[in-house]
Amino acid sequence: MVHVNDFEKRKLIMNEARKLFLRFGFSKTSMEDIAHQCGMAKPTLYYYYNKKEAIFDAIVAAEADTFLKNLDQKLNIELPADQKLVRFLNLIYDHLNMYARELAKMPEMMCDGSPHGRPVVKKIRENFRERLRNLLQEGCTAGIFAITDDESHVNALASMIGFLNIDWMQKNTEPMRRMTFDAVLDILLKGLRKEQ
Repeated sequence: MVHVNDFEKRKLIMNEARKLFLRFGFSKTSMEDIAHQCGMAKPTLYYYYNKKEAIFDAIVAAEADTFLKNLDQKLNIELPADQKLVRFLNLIYDHLNMYARELAKMPEMMCDGSPHGRPVVKKIRENFRERLRNLLQEGCTAGIFAITDDESHVNALASMIGFLNIDWMQKNTEPMRRMTFDAVLDILLKGLRKEQ
């Protein structure tokens, strides 16, 4: 059984490690640095986390969990499914935009391509796809979307908005990101054909 004290210590470690990762980068931050920042002995730190990758994963998972809970709260409103889908995608865009600004200040990129980050990123993507699937089903039930196969449409939409990631955010200016994102939303909802 986890004691409140254990929970608080894990939270302290994650908060202090996050500051160090953002300031110095993942590879230049050591377990010794994290222990020192937390004001604890290295063996105490190892009691809670056996390596810094585990701390990093815990930070990413906690931030993703917080974001998804906030997302669910903001989507728990009475809107037609198409407007809710737009709101969903805009919330994700806004979150990534804020995160890209924060990461731009870092000395190195902590990308999802790193081996320790892949399982966490995979879980985040699965959560995203589940929420997208629910929105599409809600739209079908309400007669707003004409979808015959949920999974193929989830795959198509996820692929279409797959460009929306930290790497893309950092390579483009904010105005260009917004214009591109708005154009993609417009194409998703209206298509490219001129109405007859």
